[in-house]
Amino acid sequence: MGMASSMCFMLFLLLSLSSSIAEEESFDVRQHLSNVSRYNAVKDVTDSNFVPSTIPNECKPIHINLVARHGTRSPTKKRMRELDRLAASLEFLLSDAKRDAQKGNEASNNIPAWLWGWKSPWKGKEKGGELVIQGEDELFHLGTRIKERFEDLFDEEYHPDIYTIKATQVPRASASAVAFGMGLFNGKGSLGPGRHRAFAVISESRASDRMLRFFDTCQTYKDYRKNQEPAVDKLKEPILDDISSALSKRYQLNFTRQHTASLWFLCKQEASLLDITEQACGLFTSSEVSLLEWTDDLEFFILKGYGKSINYRMGVPLLQDVVQSMEQAIKAKEGSVYDLMCKLLSVQDSMMLFL
Repeated sequence: MGMASSMCFMLFLLLSLSSSIAEEESFDVRQHLSNVSRYNAVKDVTDSNFVPSTIPNECKPIHINLVARHGTRSPTKKRMRELDRLAASLEFLLSDAKRDAQKGNEASNNIPAWLWGWKSPWKGKEKGGELVIQGEDELFHLGTRIKERFEDLFDEEYHPDIYTIKATQVPRASASAVAFGMGLFNGKGSLGPGRHRAFAVISESRASDRMLRFFDTCQTYKDYRKNQEPAVDKLKEPILDDISSALSKRYQLNFTRQHTASLWFLCKQEASLLDITEQACGLFTSSEVSLLEWTDDLEFFILKGYGKSINYRMGVPLLQDVVQSMEQAIKAKEGSVYDLMCKLLSVQDSMMLFL
């Protein structure tokens, strides 16, 4: 009986181990990068689960409002400097490991080869945060999909009052709006082989844009965020400390909390922008990636999401504008003097994640 129980336990252990290995192999880190996840990576997940709603025969779309985030962008200057500091810090850690190796310590064999001499791919760049090719592609195809889905809404001759595109003054935002418009109006003009057409993108001053950059014009929110950031960092510390400890044991390097945070950021940038998943991302197990993604989600929930009412209350002017445009479209249709209004608000900032 005892031997049978032992065999059952061993079989269960082997099944659990094989299941864990299979799960690890099927895990795609590109689908777990929090707000850095590419549109296409997330689309691969939703396509198999999402069932699009059907429009009843007696209903006809007459109006569209779209609030969209900017496309994939490069790291900001501040983040690029962080990666440069990471490179310098790793070099210091590896110099200690090298000395240990010269003394015959085999622990350095655990260190991934790519870490030796690693430099940031963005080293020396003076500009950052701009829309990259992948981001242009994302917004272009978003525009083409909307045009195909609601083809009848785009028969009207172009006029900026009918097809209104608005963006913030952040360069990656206006570039995203342009890429979106190129997809939306592709084949509708006479410019070049693609028959593109010129279209207007409207922006308000960053200092007074209450509708799209409300977080920059709301002092109450600025004060709230400044006060909450230390508390959010405190909530993330236990996860970062546990993973730092695990990394240190795994690779025999004295990783700190800051190392882990910077390596996680590097992982997200490599996977999202360079399609590299075996370097920084390869340092973490799938469960560690999930925990790190959770820390990001926690931060966004508290500082930018529904964790505090100020986060969504300052977006009321945008919501009012959307509702008002819908009411105007309905009244125009009911009055039989129907002038189609398709209002496309291209709101380009990560703050839109919670709207």
